[in-house]
Amino acid sequence: MRASRGMGIINPKKLKNCGCSHSKPKKMKAGGKVFKSHMMYDMETGKGVKAPTMAKHLELKKKGYGHTKPKKMKAGGTVKDACYKKVKASYKVFPSAYASGAIAKCRKKGK
Repeated sequence: MRASRGMGIINPKKLKNCGCSHSKPKKMKAGGKVFKSHMMYDMETGKGVKAPTMAKHLELKKKGYGHTKPKKMKAGGTVKDACYKKVKASYKVFPSAYASGAIAKCRKKGK
């Protein structure tokens, strides 16, 4: 007969150094938190640069780079801001005169 395929007894000594990604040493940043490499974007040009270390992150931050990619407006397109999305979700018939009025009212209230 062959052995059962159930979980059986797990040896906790084997779990500590199993070679998985969670057992690799992590890079620490100020405050004891782990730094993860990520993309940063130039707000004027939209150019993306990877920040693999905290030092590179701070250098890009001084230059005016941010975490969010700037959205480019399409030629002849509409502004799809929070008010647009909110009204579109709440109106059954969209686009309509009522929805357009609601968008204008929401944007006016935000100013």
